[in-house]
Amino acid sequence: MRPPIVLPAELGVTVEEIFREVDRALVPELAALLDHLAACDPDVLAAVADVDRSLIWSALECSPLTRLERCSENAEGIERLREAIDGKREGSGS
Repeated sequence: MRPPIVLPAELGVTVEEIFREVDRALVPELAALLDHLAACDPDVLAAVADVDRSLIWSALECSPLTRLERCSENAEGIERLREAIDGKREGSGS
């Protein structure tokens, strides 16, 4: 069992506010899927929440420098993906 996630009060947000059910009005394109999962397979939604928490715990176990390196790697990967998408758009004449 992992320790609870505790946020500093100065952030002005609670853990419950972060790990809350998705507001379907904010993502109407996913509303039907979320409703289906809630009715037919709520374990999937619970698993997503567990993964979110696991990623946070995993990051907290790393040193600040390691977290910074991972963020940098993620940013570089996103930039490469953006460049690849832009290249395909240019190649398609769109």
